[in-house]
Amino acid sequence: MERIHDVVVHRSVDGQVFTGEQIVSGTVTTTGASFGFPGLLALRVRDGHITHVRDYMDGLRVAHTLGRLPAVVDSPAGDED
Repeated sequence: MERIHDVVVHRSVDGQVFTGEQIVSGTVTTTGASFGFPGLLALRVRDGHITHVRDYMDGLRVAHTLGRLPAVVDSPAGDED
């Protein structure tokens, strides 16, 4: 990852939950291929502290960029390397 950009932050009605949309981009060091993935963060903030974070990204797109999509697609659910 080299850059996070196109960030948009949304605040919930209760003021404690925020979502952030962003693009994470960079270059795969092993191949030199450029990548850009949209991502989403969901955060809960209480008393000025982040108490919960979820980070969502397109896992299939990441696997494809890293040249691992065939292994992901061919692997039965729950199988690990």
